[in-house]
Amino acid sequence: MNDDAIQNDEINFDPVLPAPVDLVTSFVAEASIVRTIVQGSGGPENIDITEPGLRFVRHILANSRSIKFGFMPNFKSMDSIRELARDFIRRCGGATCALQTMYAVTQCE
Repeated sequence: MNDDAIQNDEINFDPVLPAPVDLVTSFVAEASIVRTIVQGSGGPENIDITEPGLRFVRHILANSRSIKFGFMPNFKSMDSIRELARDFIRRCGGATCALQTMYAVTQCE
């Protein structure tokens, strides 16, 4: 029996790393969504609120599970805003879909 054939048929259990493009897309999506939430809520520094940002924050609150139980996210904490952005990306099914949804919500007139 050939030992080389047996060794080549073994299952590879090495972890598969995500493609660099997927990783970059996730970071870009999170940063863009965080920036839009800050523009809609004023963020920790109480900056001026923009209409598209406010529209997006309203969209997030309307679809939030915690708001249904009366809990409002803390928009003055960057950690809370980042967690809200990650949850939004997770609920959308990925970074690309989340960016498309954010663009559609902020651009509708």
